Amino acid sequence: MNVAGLRAMGTRFFRYVRDPRVPLWRRLAGLFAVIYFVCPVDAIPDFLPVLGWLDDIGVLSAAAFFVVREVQRYQPEEAPSSWPRPVESGEEHRAGTPPLRDR
Repeated sequence: MNVAGLRAMGTRFFRYVRDPRVPLWRRLAGLFAVIYFVCPVDAIPDFLPVLGWLDDIGVLSAAAFFVVREVQRYQPEEAPSSWPRPVESGEEHRAGTPPLRDR
């Protein structure tokens, strides 16, 4: 992934996190994984040289995979454009002055 792809993914991630339609537990999945990694109480204690670290790495990688997949599947709503859109030929005129063709 290039720099532009990372930037687009970051922008999409922040939209995902701020979207109220996304359930809270999905938004906080990555945070829970980091807390599990930092917390001294684990499923397998860290004083066991290899196994204790592997469960932390497994939880972090699973959470990263989950968050990346969720952000890629995320479909944000279209932001309303501030530019006026052209009037379609079959569309009725609603307010203001009538189109030039009707004057």
